[in-house]
Amino acid sequence: MYKYIIIDSQKKIKVKIVNKFRERIKGFRFFLFPIKEGLCYPKKKMINTYFVCQKLDIVVTDKENNILAIYRSIKTEKIIRPRLKAYYIYLLPEKSTEGLCVNTKLKIVTKQ
Repeated sequence: MYKYIIIDSQKKIKVKIVNKFRERIKGFRFFLFPIKEGLCYPKKKMINTYFVCQKLDIVVTDKENNILAIYRSIKTEKIIRPRLKAYYIYLLPEKSTEGLCVNTKLKIVTKQ
């Protein structure tokens, strides 16, 4: 299943929901090609970027997709600490979160 995050009226990012154990562990680790789509981790409060070979933007939201935190241009070997109300964590390509700000609702369209 895929989601689309709408940043601006012209910018839309395809996001894959990862539910399986192997997909959740793999993520973007050892991924050398340019990242064009994002990953959504449901029911997750913290994440690390060990062995991620590219910079990422990370968005942490609650169940209603209200943005709790935005981490821009995160390098490898960083740990994003847990947040109490966190429910979704989105890993997005670098510089894709420039139109977003904290305490706003993330616009999402779901397609199967």
